[in-house]
Amino acid sequence: MSKTVQIPILLPKMGESVSEATIIEWFKKPGDKIERDELFVLIGTDKVESELPSEFEGILTEILIPEKGEVEVGKPICIIEVDENQVSKTQLQQQQSVQKETQTQESVKINSYKGSKKFLSPVVRKIATDAGLELSDLENIQGTGESGRISKKDILKYLNKDKVVSTAQFTPEKLNLKIDKDDKVSSLTRMQKLLAAHLQQSFNEIPHVTTFAEADVTEIVAHREAQKDSFFQKFNTKITYTHYFQFAIISALKEFPLLNAWMNVDEIIEKTDINLGFAAALANGDLIVPNVKSAQQMTFNQWVTAVNDMAQKAKTGKLSSDDVQHTTFSVSNTGMFGSLAGTPIISKPQVAIVALGEINSAPGVVQVDGIEQVAVRKKMMLSISYDHRVINGSYASLFLRRTKEILQEFEHWTQEV
Repeated sequence: MSKTVQIPILLPKMGESVSEATIIEWFKKPGDKIERDELFVLIGTDKVESELPSEFEGILTEILIPEKGEVEVGKPICIIEVDENQVSKTQLQQQQSVQKETQTQESVKINSYKGSKKFLSPVVRKIATDAGLELSDLENIQGTGESGRISKKDILKYLNKDKVVSTAQFTPEKLNLKIDKDDKVSSLTRMQKLLAAHLQQSFNEIPHVTTFAEADVTEIVAHREAQKDSFFQKFNTKITYTHYFQFAIISALKEFPLLNAWMNVDEIIEKTDINLGFAAALANGDLIVPNVKSAQQMTFNQWVTAVNDMAQKAKTGKLSSDDVQHTTFSVSNTGMFGSLAGTPIISKPQVAIVALGEINSAPGVVQVDGIEQVAVRKKMMLSISYDHRVINGSYASLFLRRTKEILQEFEHWTQEV
């Protein structure tokens, strides 16, 4: 009869800028059996909620992080008892090493704060231990979490209470506002709060500059109107103006690789693959930014299909954590809501983002038999917000100009339509 071993299940890496996550819901309780590849826990980050599949078949023996608890990437979230034949020798040694290290660290933290009347998550205990806080210090912290739990934000605020607060550290206090009985008051969703914190950090750290350019898209509008029905019949998916603009941006990025990059403090990482991010609607109406990987390898028709498939995954709640990770460049379509132009916030670690404005009819100059004449044209604004530590105005302007040129060359890259 084979032996069983206790395996700690670690929180996997969920993105280049994600260092921790929140346990939203456990689908299993201690004593329950878990099948291999069965989804057993829901994890939330500032980017996406993901259901994690089990790498092993076994019995869930212990939950280490409760629901609404925070946990760092690479740290154990639960213990599963499995048949040792499922686990390679190397894997077992690695898991047991992590378990031993974690148990040693946790025993020190637990012993340090074992008298606390409040629930202290591993993230909070680690911060408290690293800061040298005593039990009495923790008892003086007013927790804002569920049932008065101390959150990461609470303990960081406590540690910074005597410091001069910089713009990047500033946490606004709620105002004592007059609320009438018919006023509607609601709170941000968990995902909205996490997204807001990420965008605030990006805006504080990145020196944003925005450059604008006007594009004449008359021929593209005519082409799309002429081809939309036949395109749907041929490929069973819809074609929109946005697909044209996204594809032109991808083509321009191949010639301006510094825009398809990540900024990591003092390192610039130019990415080989163009993983283009764009906003997609979730079932509840919230927006999320998934990306299509290796866009530079796709034809126009492949791109249209890939974008529409990703949007459908978002709408039906089938996005994976990988779908929202490793974005290298983003496109925001503010025009679809009637906006003339936009100045979107860059998402770390990216260095730029393009906004597409609304397509409007406007006067334009055209050549007729060599003579310039004013005619009604379809025009839109393109804008690029960029990290001025990495990108200068000349580079950004040349990129927009090249994007406009590629838009005029659309007949070459839409020949299969």
